Amino acid sequence: MQPSLSDLVSSFDEAAETYDSVGVDFFSPIGRALVLHAAIRPGEHVLDVGCGRGAVLLPAAAAAGPAGRVVGTDLAPAMVALTSAAAEAANLGNVEMAIGDAQAPDYAPASFDVITAGLVLFFLREPQAAVQAYRTLLRPGGRLAFSSFARNDPHFGAALHALAGHSPVPAPRGRTPDLFAAQDTVRSALTNNGYRDVDIREFSVRSEFRDFDHWLQWAWSHGARQLLRTIPDARLGAAAADAEEALTDARTGNGRQIALTTTARTVIATRR
Repeated sequence: MQPSLSDLVSSFDEAAETYDSVGVDFFSPIGRALVLHAAIRPGEHVLDVGCGRGAVLLPAAAAAGPAGRVVGTDLAPAMVALTSAAAEAANLGNVEMAIGDAQAPDYAPASFDVITAGLVLFFLREPQAAVQAYRTLLRPGGRLAFSSFARNDPHFGAALHALAGHSPVPAPRGRTPDLFAAQDTVRSALTNNGYRDVDIREFSVRSEFRDFDHWLQWAWSHGARQLLRTIPDARLGAAAADAEEALTDARTGNGRQIALTTTARTVIATRR
């Protein structure tokens, strides 16, 4: 079963305070890479859906400059509030924030030069329908820019599997066919939905953790929280012990540190 939308939103709302803020290089490097790949130009109007804590939005706003405009939306109110504060602290006066659904953004047709979605589309109920909606919001020749995971570190997957063994909630079933399974499926989905010039890049992100407790703090700070919050309190200690065991071969340095390598994918496509 898939988590309900309300469960997903409440999980990210709870995580907002620490999301991308526990001293781990993960979301920010992927966000910066997406903005560079999108080649956002000064003066462009950008919509960043599912903006989180601004890993894409903040560098996009800097690239668009004072003459540009960047609108960030998220369904988690705490994400919107904290990212708005971060934009203000960075003196980014070209940023607007709103609570909004990445599945179907409510804006006028042809409002944006670029739409960005950083590690968002795979959470959506109907990602291909979202891609179609984005096309309507883009001006002719506008660009859709999104990121997803090409390959997770197998140790991370093993740790999540260990945690899931302590949850009474069945593991979510993946979509079939999966839009994000491979470059070919991504390319086909975009060309079949009104886009051209699809450019796909993959790169590695190395994330380092001081120790297992740091890794667990990080897990609670992002999407893995959805799984962790389903584990009964009485089982959390045992679940953590099993996850720590699963990460044994990822240890490095002094034997306490953990390093994980994720292969991320950025995709740029032009509205046809």
